[in-house]
Amino acid sequence: MNSSTNRSGVIIKILVLTISLLCLTVQLAAQTAEKAETMAGLKDIALVVKYGHVDGRQEEWQSTLLERLEARARQSLQEAEIPISQSTDEPGKTDRPRLVFTVSLSRKPGRDPVRVEGEIVQRIRLWRDTAKELELPTWAMYGVGGPMVTEQMVLDVFDGQVAEFIKTYREVNSTSQISTPPSIDKPAEFSSPPNAFEGLISTGVYVSLPGDMLFDGRPPLSEKFLQDAAETKLKAAGIKITRSTTQAERSGNALLYVWVKLSPPNVQTWSAPITVASTFSQWVLLARDPHKRTEAVTWQSQDSGPFAKSDDGLSVITNEAILEVVNRQLDEFIKAFKAARPPQARAQNTAVPQ
Repeated sequence: MNSSTNRSGVIIKILVLTISLLCLTVQLAAQTAEKAETMAGLKDIALVVKYGHVDGRQEEWQSTLLERLEARARQSLQEAEIPISQSTDEPGKTDRPRLVFTVSLSRKPGRDPVRVEGEIVQRIRLWRDTAKELELPTWAMYGVGGPMVTEQMVLDVFDGQVAEFIKTYREVNSTSQISTPPSIDKPAEFSSPPNAFEGLISTGVYVSLPGDMLFDGRPPLSEKFLQDAAETKLKAAGIKITRSTTQAERSGNALLYVWVKLSPPNVQTWSAPITVASTFSQWVLLARDPHKRTEAVTWQSQDSGPFAKSDDGLSVITNEAILEVVNRQLDEFIKAFKAARPPQARAQNTAVPQ
């Protein structure tokens, strides 16, 4: 399998729109049309607005923020004739697909001041094992704003997310594209979701160190160095690395994607100096339409690290600091991967030639 072709096919392409609002910045990002197709034919969608990470001093307007945002979103969605359910079922207490907005606010350095994540959550079945049914996001987007937390900034970012969802939903559910989904069996009932790592002995891995438009220096480490280090660490833990198309298909196209982002030293930004975000995706089938296959993230994690100081007191990003955060993320992945596999699978894996 051509590695460059494979990597270009698995990297999530993100469209970033930057809007300046009174010297404040809002950034919106959404996934590609391929992911959006998972919303085709989606009806009776439950709406959920909730807090994610919130820190720092709380403002008085935050006490009613979620209720106001939900009412704001519901009105916009209804005016756009999006089939939103009128029910207010608690999250996790309904089989309906859900449109979930998660609002995170931070008044501390190293985090986005305002971040709103939007996602469509629905039932899926693992392509490599259709007996495993889970509820997972099949399409996601996010928006960030700063440099400070204000009520207007939250509204600007949130409204941008709602507008992006409406635009995307309309595009994939236009009259010319709508088709009646096939009838399927009733969704499986389960008291606790199955573990998406069960049955796996191998995965692909890709480490990305993209350039930053604010980073005016060369990254201290190369992508190849980090890629080789990640593969070595996974193999040492007994996890086989997929190399061919056949191996990838047998694993259900399991892929660990490690994304490293560096903030420029000695420049005022609200992002952490070193951020490493990891996602583990697999092929899945929509439970409501088993003929529709897509990729979904079944595990994710994120960590960050600080700048180091040079001899003259300047902030710098060192090779050791980057590798430390990457290794912590790999350790988290290895722990989750190995915990889900029965002893027999572990024993078989150690016998597989690397």
